[in-house]
Amino acid sequence: MAPKKNPIRSILVLESILCLQECRFLIALYDRYSELTSSRDYNCQPLLDYYTLRKVDNESASCLYGVALRCKEKIEGSLSTPELFVESLFIACLLPGDSHIAHADNERREHGRWVPNHTPQRDYTGLAYLNDDFTGGELVFPDRDVVIAPKPGLLVAFPSNHEFAHAVPKVLSGKRYSLPVWFTVNPAKAMQV
Repeated sequence: MAPKKNPIRSILVLESILCLQECRFLIALYDRYSELTSSRDYNCQPLLDYYTLRKVDNESASCLYGVALRCKEKIEGSLSTPELFVESLFIACLLPGDSHIAHADNERREHGRWVPNHTPQRDYTGLAYLNDDFTGGELVFPDRDVVIAPKPGLLVAFPSNHEFAHAVPKVLSGKRYSLPVWFTVNPAKAMQV
């Protein structure tokens, strides 16, 4: 009989990657500047991206990028990845009723097969959570029977491919803030900061 596969294998879960003060600071940035962005998620909610923030508050944009670099170092060290480069990042907010269907960050299903999507350069996904004063909205890996409840300062990281397809069930109440960061091993695909 083959050994049972560890369902958490290659999913990094680290607490306290951000302190509560940093989480509150990033939430305040979103609340202050998110309406300036044209970027939207699949729920039509604003996504406060680095470049929009840099135009209006360069110092805060530098802080945001610094958090992404901290996540990068933790992921490289804990998952033994090649050198990573930040590909993109933003602060996101889901409202009651918002959700994300099961998906991979660098692939999509087409005719029953996984093929590269519009962001095939994304090799690793990092999700830093900023709050927990909401209900619903857990991070779910349906094929691995893993459910992670977000809380302030928590970092969850994993390869961006279909083996780590993930979903967010509906937020039932409150606002769910997060900082998604994608990483690439290709320096030519890195963000320009």
